[in-house]
Amino acid sequence: MRRQRHRTRGNKESNNNSKETVNTNLPPNAKVYQAGIDINTNIGEGFGPYRIEGEDEILPFVTSANIACGAHSGDPVIMEAALEETRYYGLTLGAHIGYPDLAGFGRRELHLSPTELRASILFQLGALSGLARTLGFDISQVRPHGFLYRQMMSDLRIALIVARAIAEFDKWLVLIGPAGPTLLNAGDRAGIRVAGEAWVDRVYDANGHLLPHTHSRSAIKNPQDILRQAMQLVHHGTVTSSEGTHVKIDFQTLHVHAKIPQAKLVCEQLRSIIPNACSLTSEPFNVDNETERMHLAYSE
Repeated sequence: MRRQRHRTRGNKESNNNSKETVNTNLPPNAKVYQAGIDINTNIGEGFGPYRIEGEDEILPFVTSANIACGAHSGDPVIMEAALEETRYYGLTLGAHIGYPDLAGFGRRELHLSPTELRASILFQLGALSGLARTLGFDISQVRPHGFLYRQMMSDLRIALIVARAIAEFDKWLVLIGPAGPTLLNAGDRAGIRVAGEAWVDRVYDANGHLLPHTHSRSAIKNPQDILRQAMQLVHHGTVTSSEGTHVKIDFQTLHVHAKIPQAKLVCEQLRSIIPNACSLTSEPFNVDNETERMHLAYSE
């Protein structure tokens, strides 16, 4: 049964007359608008009494929200509250999955067997989907977190386990991940749509990979520089790497989050750069079973 994926956004109108601005020092002709880009963020990344401040402040300026599903962060109460906010702002719902690592926020190296990883992903998707359905909507996309996300930059085996688990749950879901051939290959083999992601506040190396969080230069901390990278992505489809070279990023969604310096202001101005931002959509497609059997099977 085909499910409805398009919803009317219920966002409050942003205040376009805000006196506070960030000067990007770019020429006017650099602000070329590109429609069809999703702007996604993560929410519900807390646990018990702990919360990430400012998550709700950027929701009026994004098009989709990925809710932590209880593995790297999140709990049932926080998830339900995040679902209410997602519905209030009319955002597309995403599941933010990760390794079961609350203490390390999903960023520590953790190696599960294929069976364990698959089961963990299905468990997280089931938890969020169950809560969402009580509010009358369902998951549309899935975004890995932390170490799992980093693995998907180059580890095809892990990317395939993730993609195939998502396909088992629902072939309509879009897998968001690091833009590049590994993500495309995994999605093609699993028979699901994928969306390459670009970060506005993270530094890339010359190969188009994000510098690890432990790197001293991994994050862009100046709001002007964050917007400058965002505008370079939208206008040229490139970023300036840590080595100073221009690297092509084939992306369909931009990632923002509440920990960006002056996050609300940056997201408001980012949305003005992409006034026709829209959510990701997906339709399932067939995978040749014989070809698929020749590619990869789960193995312990």
